[in-house]
Parts: sequence; C-alpha cells; structure tokens
Amino acid sequence: MKIRTSKVIKTSCDKLWPLLTNSRMDVPGWFCLGVPQPKSCELPDLEGGVGSERRCISDRGTVIQRITEWDPPVRLRFKMISTDHGWGPCVDSLEEDFHLETMDSGTRITRTTTLKAKGLCPLFKELGFYSGLKRVHLYVFANWRNKTEQVAASDR
Repeated sequence: MKIRTSKVIKTSCDKLWPLLTNSRMDVPGWFCLGVPQPKSCELPDLEGGVGSERRCISDRGTVIQRITEWDPPVRLRFKMISTDHGWGPCVDSLEEDFHLETMDSGTRITRTTTLKAKGLCPLFKELGFYSGLKRVHLYVFANWRNKTEQVAASDR
C-alpha cells in the first residue's frame, strides 16, 4: 500500500532539505487511536548519505531507518530497519520517499510511504495504517512549513 501526500511550502529546496534529517515537531497536533505523534527526526552521525541511519522519534517510540537514496536537495529515501512501537510486529516493511521540486511559489514536497503489513488480515491492517500515516504526513509538513515561515520572517 502507498500513501502519498504533497504540499507546497514557500521556501527553497535548499532551506527545506535540512528539516528532513534534523527537526523538532512542536506545532500542536491532534492524534488519537494510538497514532504516534512525531517529536523529531535526526541523523545520529550528523552526516547523512546512503547507508546512514535516520531516526524518527514520537511520543510512543522510535523508528530506526537506513538511508537508501541521498540526493540533496531533491530526494531522500529510506527503509525501516527496526522500531520499538507497538505496531512494529504488524509491519513487514516500511519505506519512505521524499521528493522536493522547485516551483514558482516555493517547493513542492511529496512524501510517499510504502507499507506492507503482515500477519492475519494484512489488507485490513494496511487500511488502518493509511489514515494514521496520512495524519503523520500532514502534521510533519505543517511543522516544516511553520519552521520555514519563522526563518523567513526573521530574515526580513
């Protein structure tokens, strides 16, 4: 199953790119039904690149990912290698792809999550994951938009 979300953020790709690997989520958000609220993402080695680790931390646990494509400031892809979230045993694979594209009005960022559930009734599990992951996509984009607007306002 694929979940794709796109938003235009009024900033350049160069200014948005660092948030994909180092950002805190502090915009208020509404999460329920066990959907984890993202808190931050980070590169433990501070470098990045193919093979590097990326961590996403939420109020319910951490997802450890391995970067599979690194093309700043255009594309970042990674796959989950482990998690301590309660939903972890239900997921066979989870991959993410961020694509940034320059537009007249800013940067269009597209996030595609590819998830494969396992165990009994995987299709039903995937449908449940869809709504939760869509909520996470929108929340993260709102945080990144807020951060880039704060920087733009302070530059004036």
